[in-house]
Amino acid sequence: MRKVTLLIILLLMAVAPVLAIGEEKQTPANLEYSFYIDPLAGPDKAEFEIVLQNQGNTELSFEFPTSQKYEITVFDANKKKVYQYSEGKSFTQAFETLTLKPQGKMKWMESWDYSTAGKRVPEGEYTVTAQLKATSINGKPVGDKKPLTDTKTMYIPGENPVFNGVVSEGNKGNYIIKGEARPINGKFFYTVEDGHNQLIPETEVAPGAKYPKWKPFSLEISIPESKLPQNGSVILNLYERGKDGEIIHTYPVLLERFNNHN
Repeated sequence: MRKVTLLIILLLMAVAPVLAIGEEKQTPANLEYSFYIDPLAGPDKAEFEIVLQNQGNTELSFEFPTSQKYEITVFDANKKKVYQYSEGKSFTQAFETLTLKPQGKMKWMESWDYSTAGKRVPEGEYTVTAQLKATSINGKPVGDKKPLTDTKTMYIPGENPVFNGVVSEGNKGNYIIKGEARPINGKFFYTVEDGHNQLIPETEVAPGAKYPKWKPFSLEISIPESKLPQNGSVILNLYERGKDGEIIHTYPVLLERFNNHN
């Protein structure tokens, strides 16, 4: 009986390390994270927000073979590549590690001016694909690339004949917008909204020039903090009105994004 008991104890001692090792190998596979791209197609350029988030309760370390953290590729309706983020860029050829604490988030912003081979791409729908370039997570090689890849679509507008090169600066409700305009009737209008509420009603602007001559303009906009969204975007809408009063030549400008639920 003693021999049998001793044999069972020895077997358990031999198996225990194997079980422990097996549990350690399975842990990385259960880690929770998300990676996505949010493209916003403006009149003159596309803005890309890339987000990597740790959705679990374990710290995550993403290892990259170079200083390039992600790739962005844009394809037209015929699946022809018209933009690739890494083209023309150089990256440090050394391993880098990005560590995210539990529920931590990392954001990157990139932009594209719609040019390919020196020309603006035609108006239409385009496919945007983003891929995180990490090769291992917490020391375990990445086998399945799908969780680190995201694909979205965006509609690129045609060139606007009335507004050009509009940019904005500022935050927390105070913004300065500059650009060029050549309204057909000598005046244009703007409103500011957050997708649900109108923050500034229609306002008329007379830049002092008419089509086809361009004229620089500058706007100063102030929105009370109490009106700013908790989770959303503040957008300036520039436009003209036609002979019958209809809105034409719209030109949206992203002033600021808010996400206070992070």
